[in-house]
Amino acid sequence: MTTQLIPSHLKDPKVVFENRLPTRAYTYDPDIFQSLNGKWSFKLFDSPILSPDLTKLRNSDFDSWSSISVPSHWQLQGDGKYGRPHYTNVQFPFQIDIPNPPTLNPTGVYSRQFYISNPEEFNHRIRFEGVDNSFEVYVNQKYVGFNKGSRNGAEFDVQKLLVQGQNLVSVKVFQWSDSSYIEDQDQWWLSGIFRDVSLLTLPRAAHIENYKVDPRFLGSSYKDARLLLDLSVVGTDYDSVKFTLYDFEDPHKSIDTEALLNDFDKPITSAIKFVKFSKEDAQKTLEISVTTPKHWTAEDPYLYKYALELIRVDGTSVHTVHNHVGFRQIERLDGNIKVNGRTILFRGVNRHEHHPRYGRAVPLEFVIRDLKIMKLHNVNAVRTSHYPNHPRVYNFFDKLGFWIIDEADLETHGVQEPYNRYNDIVTEGSDTKHANYDANVRFLSSNPDYKTAYLDRASQLVLRDINHPSVILWSLGNEAGYGTNHQLMYKLIKKLDSSRLVHYEGDVNAKTADVYSFMYPPLDLMERWRKNHTDSNGKFDKPLILCEYGHAMGNGPGNLKEYQDMFYSHDFYQGGFIWEWANHGIEFETISRKDGKLHKAYAYGGDFNEEINDGIFIMDGLLNSEHNPTPGVVELKKTLEPVVIDLTSSKVKITNRYDFSTTDHLKFLDVDNDKVLEVTSLKPGESITLDVTTKNVSAVLKRDSGVLKAGFEVAWGQLEPDLQVIEPTSETVRDEAAILETAQLVTITSKNVVFEFNKLLGKIERLTIGDRTVSTKYDGSSITFWRPPTNNDNAKDAPNWKKFNMNLVKQNVREVIVKKGTGEYLAKVIVKSRVGPPVFYYGFDVIQEYIIFPNRLTLHTTLKLTGDYQPKDIPRIGYEFWLGDNYDSYEWTGRGPGESYPDKKLSQRFGNFNSNGVEDFVYDYPQENGNHTETHYLKIKYKNAEKLVISEKNKTFNFKLSDEYGVEEADHPCDVKHYDQYYVRLDHAIHGVGSEACGPAVLDKYRLDIQDFDFTFDIDFD
Repeated sequence: MTTQLIPSHLKDPKVVFENRLPTRAYTYDPDIFQSLNGKWSFKLFDSPILSPDLTKLRNSDFDSWSSISVPSHWQLQGDGKYGRPHYTNVQFPFQIDIPNPPTLNPTGVYSRQFYISNPEEFNHRIRFEGVDNSFEVYVNQKYVGFNKGSRNGAEFDVQKLLVQGQNLVSVKVFQWSDSSYIEDQDQWWLSGIFRDVSLLTLPRAAHIENYKVDPRFLGSSYKDARLLLDLSVVGTDYDSVKFTLYDFEDPHKSIDTEALLNDFDKPITSAIKFVKFSKEDAQKTLEISVTTPKHWTAEDPYLYKYALELIRVDGTSVHTVHNHVGFRQIERLDGNIKVNGRTILFRGVNRHEHHPRYGRAVPLEFVIRDLKIMKLHNVNAVRTSHYPNHPRVYNFFDKLGFWIIDEADLETHGVQEPYNRYNDIVTEGSDTKHANYDANVRFLSSNPDYKTAYLDRASQLVLRDINHPSVILWSLGNEAGYGTNHQLMYKLIKKLDSSRLVHYEGDVNAKTADVYSFMYPPLDLMERWRKNHTDSNGKFDKPLILCEYGHAMGNGPGNLKEYQDMFYSHDFYQGGFIWEWANHGIEFETISRKDGKLHKAYAYGGDFNEEINDGIFIMDGLLNSEHNPTPGVVELKKTLEPVVIDLTSSKVKITNRYDFSTTDHLKFLDVDNDKVLEVTSLKPGESITLDVTTKNVSAVLKRDSGVLKAGFEVAWGQLEPDLQVIEPTSETVRDEAAILETAQLVTITSKNVVFEFNKLLGKIERLTIGDRTVSTKYDGSSITFWRPPTNNDNAKDAPNWKKFNMNLVKQNVREVIVKKGTGEYLAKVIVKSRVGPPVFYYGFDVIQEYIIFPNRLTLHTTLKLTGDYQPKDIPRIGYEFWLGDNYDSYEWTGRGPGESYPDKKLSQRFGNFNSNGVEDFVYDYPQENGNHTETHYLKIKYKNAEKLVISEKNKTFNFKLSDEYGVEEADHPCDVKHYDQYYVRLDHAIHGVGSEACGPAVLDKYRLDIQDFDFTFDIDFD
C-alpha cells in the first residue's frame, strides 16, 4: 500500500483553484454582503492526511470542538494551543523542496451554520477575502471548491447546495502549499481565515456581474471627458441599463464611513444614459460624455458617484450598483509618470497590513487611523507591500487622496538565500542586490509550472481593483528575480488594463516595466543612473522611483533631506516610498530580566522561540507596533513638506512644491510678529521672495481639507540662529581654597565649593556648590565614546566599533597637576592621560583642565590621536555626569522638543524647551534615543530651586536613567535597568543614525570621524 502524505493539489503549482468564480471588480454593498464573521468551530490537525473528510461530518460532530474568531490567525488564538507566530524576512522557515510543502503541514478545520429563509429568492455565493495559505470549502457536506493565493479573494457559487433553514459551511485551511514559495514577504507567517467571509445574495432575475469604468479626457487640455463602461450581466429579466452620474455638494463628507456610496444628490442630467442591449450579448459597453468634470488627484481627491441600474420594461429596478469614480488620466509623457498632464512626485510609504494583537486581520477603523496619520505627515502615496490590501481599504485611498502602487501577492526572496550563504555575497544596494536572483528565476520566475500562479495573481490584482482612481501603477510583486513569468504578467496586465503603468523593481533595467525602480540606493548611484539614462538634452524615456528607501528601523531614518533634494533636482526622479510604515510587533507578555516579573512587550523574530528567524527586522517602521508616531515620522513630515520656506536675516522665500495645487488654500504666518504675510497665489513650482525680517514662518490651512482641519500646519521655516557659547562672567576671585592631596585623591574646598577628584581613575568623585552635586559617571574613562547602538548602527557601524573595542575604552592617568588659584580661579587640576581600548595601538593622548571657580567649573579637553590601525569613526565623544538626588527637571535652548541627531534634526525647531527627563520616546526595541543636537545652553534645575547651566557651542546632550550598556543588552524596554538617579550625557559630537540596516552607509558629513578633538564645557552653578 502506498500513502501519499502530501495531497496532490498542495504540491502542484499548476492547480491554483477549483470552481472559483472569475474575479470581478469589488464593490461593497451591505444589502448584498451578509457577514459570516464571528465564532466558528475549530480544530487544528498536524497534517492534511490527519484532518477529517468534510463530506462526512455533520453539524453535531463539531459540537465538542473549540471556537475561534473569524477573521483571525489561529496562531494568535488559543494562547499557543494552535502554534506560535513565526517571523522570517528572507529565509524560508522550512526546507526548500520546490514545489513540495512540508509534510507536517498544520491544517485548520472551521465550521459554522448560517440561516437561509428562501434559497430560491437569490443567487447565493460565498466569498473569502483572504485565507492563508490555501483552503477547501464545503457546504452541507458537499465539496464546493479550492483556492490558493493568501491575499486574494475567492468567490464560489453555492446556490445549488443550499436548503431552507440552517446550512453548514466548513473550511479546511492548509498552512503550507506550493504557493508558500511565492509568498515569502518579510512578515509573520500566520495562518487561517484572516479577512472577512461573506454570503452574497444577488437577484435571481438578473444582476450586474462585473463592470469596468474607464475615465478618459478628450485631448491634451484635460477639460472634457468621457466614461467608457464595460459591464457583464447575468440573467435576462431586464430591458435596459441606466447609468447616472452624481455630483456631491461636499465631496469630503463621510470620511470615516462608506455611507456616502449610497448618499446621492445632484444628478448630472447630461450624464444619465439609458441603453438597451440584446439579451444574448452578456457583455455591454456604454460611452458617456462628461463636460468639464473636476479632476481627481491625491491633492484634491474629488469623487463623483454613479449608479448602474438594470431596469425592466415596466420601469422597476432589478439590480443597482453604486460606486464612485475619479476623473484622472495616467500617462508616461516626456519620460515622466503624469496624471492629468502633470508630473507627480511620490511622497510615499510602504504599508504592510498589521495589527499588534490581530496580525493581518486588521479592523477597518484601524486602517483608516493609519491613513489619517499619513495625511497628518504629508504622505501622498502608498505601496501595498507586498500584496493587495483588503478590498475595502481602497475606497479610503480614493477618498482621502493617495497615489497607490498596487502590488501582486508575490515574493520568492528566500529561494536565493542558500546561494547568498554559500557564496557569502552581501546584497547591498540595487546594483548588487540582484546578484543571486538567478535562483529565483530558475526555480520559480521562469519556471513554466508556476506560470499559472503568477498570471492568476496578476489578473486577480487588476480585475478586483480596476475601478479605483487611486491606483495608478500595478506592481508585479517584490523581490522575485525577473523571469519569463513576469514578462507574461506584464503582457496580461496591459491586456486587462491599458490605462495604467506597471512597476516592478526586479526588472532593474525596465525591460518591460514602465519605470525604473530601486531599493536603498546610495545618492551617487542615483546620480550615475540618471546620467546614464538621459541624453545630452536631459531627456529620458522612463523615470526612476525608489520603491524602498530610508529604512526606518528604530532610531532613524537619517539623511532624508538629501534624498528629497535629489528628487527635486531633476524630473528623472519621481520620489519614493519609505520602508516602512509601521513596526510589526505582536503584543505578548515576557519575563523582564530587570525584575523577573511579567511585562507587556511587542514580539519580534525569536520571541516565540522560532528556531529560524530574522530577529528585529520586523521592527522597521515609522510608527511603533501600536501604530503611534515615532520621531522618524515627525522627521519625514518636515522632509516631505509640499511648500518649502527658506529664511535669511531679511527675506523669506516660499516655493510651491505641490504637483497640482496653488498656495491659495494656505495662510502664511509671521509667527514672531503675529501677522499674516501677503503672499500671491503660487502655482506649482513657483517661488516668491518677500522682504520680511522674522525668524519663524508657518504655513497653515485656511479651512478644513479632508481629515485636516483649519489651522493645521502644513509647513514651516525658521532662521537658524548662530549658536554662541555663553561666556561666563569674569570677576576677581575673593574666596580662597584649601587643597588636600593624598596618593589617590585631591580635595579642593572653599566657602562654597567642594571639589573631590580621583587622581588614579581620572574622575570627579564629587563637585558640590551649595546644594547642587555632580560627579563623573565612570565606566573606565571620564571621557566616554560609547552609546547604545541603534538598529541601523547594528548593520555595520556598531560591529565595526566593537571590532575596534570602542565599547571597552579605558583611561590610564599618567600625571595630575594641581595648581592653587591666582585670583582668576580657586584652583586648577590638570590631568594628562592616555585613553584607548585594550588590544589595539590606537588611542588618544588627553589633557583635561578642570578649572574651579566659586560658582562654576570649566572643563577644557584636548585629545591627540595616536597609534596605528584606527577605526574610521566613533559613536560619540563627551562626558557623563551624575546629577544627584536633588535633580528635578531641565530646560534648554536649541533644537527641540523631540530628539535630534546630525542627520535627523530638521523637524526640531530652535527654541526654549523644558522636560522632567522621562519624556523621551521609547522604541519597541531598546537602543540609543533622546539626544538633542545644537544646544545653545542647558539649564538643570534642582528641587530647592537652585540650578546649573552648561554651555558649549553646538553641544548635544541626553538625559538618562538607564544604563547605557544595559540598554544594549536588553531585548525589550522592560529589560532596561534604571539607576536611582539621573545622569546627563554631554557630547561634543555624535555620529549620525542613517538607515544602514537595509541601505547605504551614513553620509560622510554625518559620520563622526576619528580625529583630534578640542572642546570646552562650562558648568555654571547659577
